[in-house]
Amino acid sequence: MPYSCQKIGRCLLILSFLAETVKVLFVHNIDVAWYFAKVVHITLIISIFLICLSKEKVEDEMISGFRLKSIGIAAYVFFVLFLILSLLLELRLATLFPSIPEDLELYLSEAFLTFLPLLLFVLYYGLFKYMLWKSNKR
Repeated sequence: MPYSCQKIGRCLLILSFLAETVKVLFVHNIDVAWYFAKVVHITLIISIFLICLSKEKVEDEMISGFRLKSIGIAAYVFFVLFLILSLLLELRLATLFPSIPEDLELYLSEAFLTFLPLLLFVLYYGLFKYMLWKSNKR
């Protein structure tokens, strides 16, 4: 994707945080809050997708190598976290920690499905920017 998609993604990211703030402060109907949350979640996914997959101003072989290393490391970390969280949810957190209510267990499984894919993109982008920063420092 072209570099201009990064700017669009950043604007959408700010918009999703503003929409979440409006939801928390002003929306008191549970049905409206649910739809608001879904819209915010989709906007957040699109914004992170645009930010992560758009090119830099100067794109060369070194940056392509950084992208490849970043996605590899992020994939390994993602799959390890996915395995650990899947096992914890499968073993039922309530049996491991008896003080946890069952409702919290359902909430954790929903959060697991919602935020873990976002973590992959955020981890990739953080690693990529760190590698760029480290190479510019030299």
